[in-house]
Amino acid sequence: MNQGEERRLGIVVQSGAANRICCVAVYTASALASGWKVILHLVNEGLIAFKKDTAKKVWASLNPKDFSIYPSYYAPNVEVFLKNVQEMIKSGKFQDWPDLLSELKKQYPDKLKIYACPLAAATYNVKKEDLLEIVDDIKGAESFLEEVWPGVVMVF
Repeated sequence: MNQGEERRLGIVVQSGAANRICCVAVYTASALASGWKVILHLVNEGLIAFKKDTAKKVWASLNPKDFSIYPSYYAPNVEVFLKNVQEMIKSGKFQDWPDLLSELKKQYPDKLKIYACPLAAATYNVKKEDLLEIVDDIKGAESFLEEVWPGVVMVF
């Protein structure tokens, strides 16, 4: 990347699991605060997490099996994570992820883009109007990769 060129972070959101969505929110906020452009590409269960009727449920359950991916012997730790996240949201120390991303979209309208994968949308039978208002459009992997280039891509 040439000096002065915009730094870009692409995040493939392939999981709707609470622990993965937490990483998406933290890395998105951190990159934006550091001046990066961030592009999220919603695929598979990551797309489902961004549905209007699903988003607020991701951290709502204390049952780790509801919205978490982990080895079974991690279950006690995941329960602690979920309990702590819920308490942090209630106390105002942490924002629920849809609220945080919505605020970031308002604060960085030209720096945060969120796209749903057309193949995932078709296979999960999800339409643009089913998704949170923060989702900009439905665009394929080639558009996502082109917009991120020559930046960094992460997968959660």
